[in-house]
Amino acid sequence: MEIICVNDNFPAPVLAFYAEFGVKTPKADQMYTVRMVKRHTNGETGVLLAEIQNPDVPVKHPVLGEVWFEPTFNINRFRTLLGLPVRQEELEMINS
Repeated sequence: MEIICVNDNFPAPVLAFYAEFGVKTPKADQMYTVRMVKRHTNGETGVLLAEIQNPDVPVKHPVLGEVWFEPTFNINRFRTLLGLPVRQEELEMINS
């Protein structure tokens, strides 16, 4: 599925954390292809992008403690090619 980034503004602490581990972020008005969809423990939906391959970073997990995985980007940062919000039904087809 192809999507367009509409929000590339990350909080300064997040950018500093990403810089420490060499994480690249999506840029506004760029088109990306969803590589994988991940549901987080907080209910948020994140995506991995085909055009951006990032290293694993340490993340605090409520049950497992510190775990390492590739950071995802919140689906709300993106729109469809028609400029519409990405629907959950569209995302469910990607991992299947």
